[in-house]
Amino acid sequence: MRRWRHPVGIVVLLLGLAVYALVMMWVGATQLPEQAVAQLAFYLVAGLAWVWPALRLVRWMGRDEG
Repeated sequence: MRRWRHPVGIVVLLLGLAVYALVMMWVGATQLPEQAVAQLAFYLVAGLAWVWPALRLVRWMGRDEG
């Protein structure tokens, strides 16, 4: 019975991604130097960093309880 994992996982994923995006936008707008290379590097890393936790969450959602 893994039906409860899907709604919980979707809510956590959506809320977590929204909070993560807001924090990364704040960091990018206020903490980064005005150098294009630094900003490019930050946004490349920040844009991909959410994939690993999201993948773990999706795997957890698909795991069987037993």
